[in-house]
Formats: sequence, C-alpha cells, structure tokens
Amino acid sequence: MTFLAGAFFAGLAALAVPFLLHRMNQRLPAETAVASLMFLREVDEPARHRRALAHKALLALRLALLALVVCAFAQPMWSVAAGGEESSAAGRLIVVDGSFSMQRRSVWTDAMATARRLRDEASGPVRFALAADTLTVTDNLAELRAGWARLDFTTLPAALDAVAAALPEVADGWQAHVLSDFQASAVPERLNALVGREDLWRGARLHPVGEAVENVAVESVEVAGDRVHAVVANFAQRRRPLRVTLKPAADGVEGIATMESASVSVTVPAGARRQVEFSRPAPALQPTAWQVVVDDADDALPEDDARRFALPGTQGAAVGVLAPHGGPALRFLVTALAANAHNRPITLGDGAWPERLGAVVVLDPGALTAAMQRRLRRHLDRSGGLFLIAGPETERHGILPLVGTRLDANPFSSARRVLLNDASHPLAAISWDEVMVTRSLMSPAAAAETILSLVPSAQAVPSTQAVPSAQAVASAQAVRPAAGAQPLLIEKRVGAGRLLALLTALDRNWSDLVLRPAFVALVGGAVDYVTGEKPLLAVVGAPVAVGASAAQLFDHRGKRLSGLSQGATAAAKVVLRAPRPGVYTVRTPGAETLLAVNVDARESDPQPVSDRFLGRWQDALRPRTSPVARLDVEMKEGTALPLAGWLLSLALLCLLAESAVANSGWRMRPAAWPMVFR
Repeated sequence: MTFLAGAFFAGLAALAVPFLLHRMNQRLPAETAVASLMFLREVDEPARHRRALAHKALLALRLALLALVVCAFAQPMWSVAAGGEESSAAGRLIVVDGSFSMQRRSVWTDAMATARRLRDEASGPVRFALAADTLTVTDNLAELRAGWARLDFTTLPAALDAVAAALPEVADGWQAHVLSDFQASAVPERLNALVGREDLWRGARLHPVGEAVENVAVESVEVAGDRVHAVVANFAQRRRPLRVTLKPAADGVEGIATMESASVSVTVPAGARRQVEFSRPAPALQPTAWQVVVDDADDALPEDDARRFALPGTQGAAVGVLAPHGGPALRFLVTALAANAHNRPITLGDGAWPERLGAVVVLDPGALTAAMQRRLRRHLDRSGGLFLIAGPETERHGILPLVGTRLDANPFSSARRVLLNDASHPLAAISWDEVMVTRSLMSPAAAAETILSLVPSAQAVPSTQAVPSAQAVASAQAVRPAAGAQPLLIEKRVGAGRLLALLTALDRNWSDLVLRPAFVALVGGAVDYVTGEKPLLAVVGAPVAVGASAAQLFDHRGKRLSGLSQGATAAAKVVLRAPRPGVYTVRTPGAETLLAVNVDARESDPQPVSDRFLGRWQDALRPRTSPVARLDVEMKEGTALPLAGWLLSLALLCLLAESAVANSGWRMRPAAWPMVFR
C-alpha cells in the first residue's frame, strides 16, 4: 500500500469536530436543592438508552465519513501481482552476465532457469545478450556461455544503448532484464554511475541469481630481485589452511616441466589475505612460464587458484653502451643497468660489435661520424632498439641523431614537473611525481610519439603513482598533452626498430632524475622495451599494447589466434586480446615474447551487493515522472490498483446511512448536528 499524496492525511484532524459536538450534547440533568419534597409530584424517569445508542451510531458514521474522504484524497495505491511486467506487445532483451564469476555451477544454472522463465512468460519478441568485456546479442539461449572476462556495470548502460539501435522496432518498445550475481567488486559505490540516461537501461529489471559461496584465489604475483611474492586471498567465512606451490605452468613453453617446484603452507583467516614468498627460479636459456597455485583449494572457481607469470631467459641479447664522452653520466647509467639485473654492458666503439645485440644505449653522442650512424641504422633495421639520452654535447650539435630533427636549448625559469601522456605504455608503471627538470632540449614530436612531457610545476598534474603493468596496459588511454607542455621522452620508429629519446641529461644541473627511484626503473624499462624481450602480463579481455609495427598471437600449442595485426602508423602500437587464461607467444618482426594471461582478480570475490543497495538501484532505474504520470504507467503495467474511487463510494454509503439514522425514530431532541450531515 502506497499513498501518492500523503500530505492530505493532515485532514484527519477534522475528526475532532464531530467528537466535540457529541460531547457537548451529553449534558447531565440539572440538580436543585429544595427544603421539602412534600409539594413535588412523582413522575417516571424517561428511558435514555435508545437515544444513547443513536448517538454512538451517528458518531461512528460521521467519523468514518470524514476518514474515508481524507484517505481518498491521499490517493492510496495497492500493489498487485501483474500477469506480465510489460505490455504483451513489448519486446524483452534478456541480458545475462557472462563474466568469470558466473562460471560457478549453481549460479549459471539459476541464471539459465530464470532466462527460460522470462522467455516463456513473454508474449512479444525476445532477444538474449551475453555481457562481459563486450555485449553479444543472439536469438538462441543455448549459445550463451559464461566466459573469462570481467563485467563492469558502469559500462553496461552505454553498451545497451548501442544495442538498442540494432533491435527491430516494437510497438511498445523493448525492456531489458539483467541476470547477474551482482558482485560488489563489479558495482561502483556511487549509485548515479549505475543509472545512466539510456532509454533501454532506464526501466530495466534486475534479477539476482545464485548465492555467495566460498572461494580462494591467488590475487597477484610479483617478481622482485631474487624473490617471488604472491598474495593469496580467502573469500570465505572460515579460516583455511592452504598449501601454495610455485611450479612451471602446465600450458607454458615445452621443456620446462623438469624444473623443480617449491611449496609453502599458510593459514589464511576468513576474509583476509596472506603474502607468501618463494626463491626466484634458476635462470633458463629461454623465457619460461611459471605459476603460483593453491593446491586442493576445493572452491567455487578453480581457475583463479593459479596465477601465471613469465621470466625472461638468460641467453638474451647483450646491452651495448655508446658513450663517446664518458663522465659521471656513464657511471649513473652502468649502476642503473646493474640494479635491473642486466649484465655489465658492452662498451661500443669503432671496433667489432657483438653479433647478437638487443638494446644500444647512446649517451650524449653529440656529432656522430657517418660510419657510426650507418652501424646504428643497420642495428635498427634488424629490429634492434636504441635508447638515446641527451646532454651538453647533443645540445651543442643541435640535431637528434638518426632522426635528423632539430634540437633547441630550452632552459626554464623554474623547475618543471613530469606529465604522463600515454597510460598504455610499459613505462607508465613508473612514478614520476617527485622528478623535477630544470633544463631540457626542445624537439618537435607528434602527440602519438610523446610518452612523457614537461609542464610548469604550478600546474596541476595527475598522479603517476606506479600501478601494476597489467592495469597500465588495460587502461589503454592516451592523454592529450597539456597546454604549454613540451616533450621529455619520445618514441620514434626507425626502420624495423624502436628509438626512445630522453631530452634531458643525466646531470643534477639539468634534473634530479638520477637522485630518484624513477631513474633506475626508467633505464631498466627502456632497455627491456626497445629490446622487445620482456615478458608481458595481462588479464583476459584487456587490450595488450605491443610496441611493434606488426604482431601475431599464438597459444602454447603453436596455434595462431590472431592474424598479422599492424599499427595504423609507424609509431603506433599493435593491440592484442587474449581469449582465455594461459601462456601465449607474441611474435613481432625479429622477436618473440611470452604473454602470461590471468583472470581479473576482482572476479574472484563472490560477495554480492546488499539487498538494500540492489533495491535502491532498481528504484533508481524507474523513470522519474510526476505522480500522475507514474500512476498512469503503473496502471498500464498492471502493478498498482488505485483505491480512491472505492473509498469515495464507501463514503457515500456512510453519508446515506447517517441520514437514515438521523431521521429515523431514534431522532434526538434537540437536534445535535448542522444540516450538512442531514
């Protein structure tokens, strides 16, 4: 029962009027004191019980009359079970959550049963849609399968809006029915982000399926130095003793199954996480795939009990350093390379160079001879990489080697901060918040070529706090350079190779970069990136940016999963997507890289949103209209019955009954009511 105009209940105060009038009519007989009863005549006392009964009947009828009129003006609505949730001519788009968490057997079975019931109850056309990282529409319910990707409900309204344009026209439109376990990790805390403005989404019906169950997952794996750190989460209501093992990935590269495994026992409290550590596996001759596994977890989602990662091989290409002028900058560079577990770099000169040379670091070259430029260009043409760091000699020469663009000195009146321009770049995982630059070189560069830029220190700069590389790749957002910004780190394609150019020197008079942790991360990340041998990490469904002009994706059996993908421009990166968890091989011109793909860790928490939040969400999806318009919509849908007419009919009957009682043989003298109640 609901009331559309509850303020009219203030009229119930009028019930005091008939009550007071009736009390005024009930006077006690007057008493007079006399000296003697000798001269008084004895008479019979008249019977008053019939008049008292009439008083009570009239009072009840008049109070009921006023109460019914007031309740009628409050417009009460009675919710009733409707035969259907929409008009028989309306179409139904049944959207089924196809994310990884829906793979739980009980949840998917419940979702299919609910989908069949909604299909059978519909009189109009029915379509089905599977929602995860993409939205796929089909006519056949049997084609729906729970996948491996993640569903973010903030993207669902816009996806439904795009689907609505392709649906056939129906007389009474389409209505969406969303079937999901409604994980709390997939729903933002702000309700307005879930409402949207799309017509198909507004008015959608939410159908929760399944129940919360216990689950255990390996949330993350990080390799730091000679240690492997893993985080194990227990999404259960009881503590779990677990055995965690580091072992070769079953679907990895051939030849690693003979490598040793290591196990650790740990007890994880209910709803908590624990970190376990292993020694880093011994170096191998080729990149190897490993995984951290929870043995005998016996939980709802077995796939997230393992998390894969890849280690680079030791027989990689050598790192060469070309530093014609030496100095303190060379000592800074060699120290940073050693901190990143690179062997002592090979000093390059006019003599013979190694046959297998991956990355070449060119430190403040100045004017290079023609023979040296030909050597460097041949290295790039063979898919090699070049990391060039500017300095005073490069400033005096005024030309960026191998590219030929002009470099201009650009001292600043005050120190400048670093702004990240490409969030999908592997170097985006570095924190640049503390780095300040007082001098750099100016070089023309397109927006797509700029990885880092400089802005005045007073200008607000978004935080570049380090994030997991998989998340950095998944974001895949390019930020337009701010007004007044100038390039600091640029990337250019030269032949089949890559060239990274840092336009400030490794000198404390130019910047404080060499004093910050970002310097070691920059050197290691830049060398790995231009070499192209660092293993990649991603989650299912997320885009993987590969810094190459072309790339192919192969599974562990050697089956090609994607064709030859090419970038739109020479500086563009190829974007690949892995269809399911596993270890893949990414082949680029002249190189191969391992790609370890896991499910999104947020899908491992089966805890749903609260019933209260789900109810508020469903109410927010109803169109915001006036009470009269909302009443009309609810009457058409058959979900509400107005009671005002019935109440007024009862009030009329009370009025007729009051008149009959007041004018009957029980008529009171004198009359106690105004004519309005006659």
